[in-house]
Amino acid sequence: MATRVRGDGLLDELDAVGEQISRALGLRPAANGGARGGWLPPVDIWETNEELVIELDAPGCLSENLSAEVVDNQLIVSGERGPADVASRRYRSERWQGRFVRTFVVPPGVDNGSINAEYVAGVLRLRVPKPEQAKPRRISIASYREVIDVGRDPAGVSTS
Repeated sequence: MATRVRGDGLLDELDAVGEQISRALGLRPAANGGARGGWLPPVDIWETNEELVIELDAPGCLSENLSAEVVDNQLIVSGERGPADVASRRYRSERWQGRFVRTFVVPPGVDNGSINAEYVAGVLRLRVPKPEQAKPRRISIASYREVIDVGRDPAGVSTS
């Protein structure tokens, strides 16, 4: 959330309009979502044949302030990012601070103990192995060829 301590009225109005547009497009949480209400880190989710991978951008978080747990087939990821320093005078604050919580559905049958998490360079990566029944399985398709004997007529008499 952009907060201007000092500035002229026109720039403040432009900032407010920009924030309203961002919220309307789903790019930012509701007003006062900064230091008091929390923030939502962007996430990428993809899968391979073996696993589901979830990556959250959480720069500035300490690994001890991040957690992930599975409750009722839901992977709940939470964390907190505090202010970088204590400033006596702040001129602009655009970086989100506070707590976040993101929830993702885990496929049924996943062994919760096999989920791995790592936090490297501000990115939290969770690897959820797919259960055997959810992994793709190639099904072979048999084909049969009809054999037509052209050397015989339908009555069974040889035409040669």
